[in-house]
Amino acid sequence: MDHDVPLTFNPRRLAVIDCGTNTFSMLIADVKEGSWETVFTMRHPVYIGQGGFKQGTLVPDRFAKGVDALRVMQEATWNYGAEEVLVVATSAVRDASNGDIFCQKVKEITGWDVHVISGQREAELVHAGVDLTLEAVPGVHLIMDIGGGSVEFVMTTSSGLEDSKIIWSKSIDAGVARLEDFGKPEDPIGQEGVGRFGPFLEYTLAPLKEAIALHQPSQLIGSSGAFDTFYDLVTSEKGVISEAHEERDHPKMVEIERLGLNAVHDDLIQRNQESRLAMPGMAPARARMMPLSSMLLQSVLEMLPADLKVFRSSYALREGILREVQAHGQWKGK
Repeated sequence: MDHDVPLTFNPRRLAVIDCGTNTFSMLIADVKEGSWETVFTMRHPVYIGQGGFKQGTLVPDRFAKGVDALRVMQEATWNYGAEEVLVVATSAVRDASNGDIFCQKVKEITGWDVHVISGQREAELVHAGVDLTLEAVPGVHLIMDIGGGSVEFVMTTSSGLEDSKIIWSKSIDAGVARLEDFGKPEDPIGQEGVGRFGPFLEYTLAPLKEAIALHQPSQLIGSSGAFDTFYDLVTSEKGVISEAHEERDHPKMVEIERLGLNAVHDDLIQRNQESRLAMPGMAPARARMMPLSSMLLQSVLEMLPADLKVFRSSYALREGILREVQAHGQWKGK
């Protein structure tokens, strides 16, 4: 299914592609020892796992859409002169019985090897990326990455003087596309619909609840993706324009007001998709799944102290891969 080919270190233009369950995303960057500079980013809503979770397969139209998205991304790598391309696939592909066939098809068409990584490795890479954006605050932090097929949780500890260290991590098969496929929620989902997911989430998130009780994190850090939209929704309600950051430096995490998240959640679950698209700050590609993302977040927040702060990091798995490349001269592989 995949072939890990070591990368020799030299300053180069590198493309990293994350084949997520909902979105395929690409980051092209000029990488040198100790740093990188973003050149181009691209996202394609693919929903490659849609309709196939129960059967454990990639259904034909989603399979084709995934391949087509990578064709488009290949043209972008040519246009921007990427010298090397790293392609990583996560939950939907790793769980599919025809995931091997998808990887073979991508290899046949693009020449790219698809590296299918485990949930544990996915969590490690998310941490590697998010850690670059953490403030030098001592204590225990909980990182949450909401995906389509799975949700990654990483508990880290830091002295405030060095990089944070992982003390607990888990990949849980409760991503928003998986929840939608199995739960078939109505639109809008409403409070009653959220309640139907309650017993499942309580059971599925039980290991996280135990880890929270043991390690008592001091803050929750959301990793890019849905948390970018949470931040935009909360700040847009207040009339605040999201700040831009200089891509030459690693952006710091920003706080998402807890009361604002609660208000946005109440709004999201009462609106249908058409109405959600009209919400200021809503990313169109995320409008469909945001009620489920919010339901997941609220389930986690209920396990945490009411005064615990929530932050958004704009880094995730792709930046974690870049960090490994610029630190070691090559990606460590799966």
